[in-house]
Amino acid sequence: MRSRSVRTPATTRALTALAALLCTITVPAAARADSAHTPLVVHTAQGPVRGAAGPDGGRVFHGIPFAAPPTGQLRWRPPRPPEPWSGVRDATTPAAPCAQSPLTLLPDGGPVLPGESNRTGSTSEDCLYLNVRAPARTVGRNLPVLVWLHGGGNTFGAGSDYDGSVLAARGVVVVTVNYRLGALGFLAHPALSAESHDRASGDYGLMDQQAALRWVRRNIGAFGGDRDRITLGGQSAGSADTCLHIASPTAKGLFRRAIQQSGSCTSDGAPTPLTLSAAEDRGRSLAASVGCADPQAAAACLRAVPATELIRAAPGAASLWTPNTGPRILPVPPRTAWSTGQVNAVPTLSGSTHDEYRYFTALYVDLLGGGPLTPRSYAALIRREHADRADAVLDAYPASAFPSPDLAYSAVGTDQRFSCPARADSRLYSGRAPVYAYEFDDPGAPPFIPAPYTPQGAFHAAELAYLFPMDALPLTSPAQRRLSETMAGYWARFAATGSPNGPGAPPWPRYTPDSDRIQVLAPDRTAPTTAFAADHRCAFWQSPGVP
Repeated sequence: MRSRSVRTPATTRALTALAALLCTITVPAAARADSAHTPLVVHTAQGPVRGAAGPDGGRVFHGIPFAAPPTGQLRWRPPRPPEPWSGVRDATTPAAPCAQSPLTLLPDGGPVLPGESNRTGSTSEDCLYLNVRAPARTVGRNLPVLVWLHGGGNTFGAGSDYDGSVLAARGVVVVTVNYRLGALGFLAHPALSAESHDRASGDYGLMDQQAALRWVRRNIGAFGGDRDRITLGGQSAGSADTCLHIASPTAKGLFRRAIQQSGSCTSDGAPTPLTLSAAEDRGRSLAASVGCADPQAAAACLRAVPATELIRAAPGAASLWTPNTGPRILPVPPRTAWSTGQVNAVPTLSGSTHDEYRYFTALYVDLLGGGPLTPRSYAALIRREHADRADAVLDAYPASAFPSPDLAYSAVGTDQRFSCPARADSRLYSGRAPVYAYEFDDPGAPPFIPAPYTPQGAFHAAELAYLFPMDALPLTSPAQRRLSETMAGYWARFAATGSPNGPGAPPWPRYTPDSDRIQVLAPDRTAPTTAFAADHRCAFWQSPGVP
């Protein structure tokens, strides 16, 4: 996630000839001297684009269209190829994020995540663009590629929030992607299903992600990338979506490896896709709320509703958008796909952070909910969220066993929703392909939000600053910077070879259910542990009758 501003796309410069363009662009002296090896004009299937030289000697290309604008009659339809252009398209400015509310929820009006899209929000539906960060001197090289899906609950975020320079400096071409969000990306409705070829609707955001992968396979060679070494990865919702693409028949052959950071789609405790019927029921409710209750006129009525009204009518941050089964992109639940072997089993690097849920406790309980929790309010919250299983949860996580009720509640959320689902994914995947499992554990990671009652520790998304530099969240200690270098090396080698291991790096064992070894990524220790399952009470969460 980047903290610098995201501006509107620059006006396309249509020049009559490439020679005239190269004569008029002012390029830094270092880039001019090496222009034969660091071309700033790259030819894609739709036309040439002009990027910018980065301060590290690499190149960055912003706002490249990978699909036609999904506006007007293309709203809630599968993405279509972008139109070609004449002349050289300016690719030095990020495109607008997909339509979303700003996440300025803090009491002082600040954003709850550091990405610029979370501060500004967006009303744009013309948003299907991607960004490419390429190393210098890529001519004649076939470099590994990482296609990155941003997090944000399929409701917030943008590809331009992520700076891929650290990974690009290690020889990876990094592609960050926008995809339709919220109702515009995931609405299912009987009227939309009736007009589709497969008689189903929803999952347009997943379709966008696969359209971006197809664009990458067709075009990434021009940027120095290898179309046969594409890694699909993401964090939070981007990780859960990556999990869905592993189970998607229409994603077959689009990527060769996967990275999942704090997001599952197959395990107990993780968000799972809705059925088409449930998603259509949700769509009917939203349609009625914006005046489109008539089933015969619903499709046309919904397409006439302004994006701003759809954003306001859609569920907020506490109730985020979930993909659904039914469209051919996701015909069956991921668990069913795994049980029948109909999955894209690829080498996977997968994990979580040690204190995932502390972020959500600090935000929703302390800052927005009038916290901190007391022993009484903690017990009441557990009873509300876990119903008839509450006594078992309170016995396993008594407030008296933790420094505070806030931390007890955070441990429940961490273990149930993140840590144990991540381990369960590793156990499932490892039967079909190599898996490298990790836990990020820097208790002093720079926090996203103020936390007056709950120390954030290694909170949800804390590891992102170690892989994607954030101006607003610098790594202040030498140990943190060393950890960042170690992690970036692991991620880059995995994208290149399918294994994070390499000369000079602490060995990272392949995960197997028998050994149950998970690599700890901490400032003072990078080594495997066998204590993960006990630390996060995974036996409890996997027991029959417990959620």
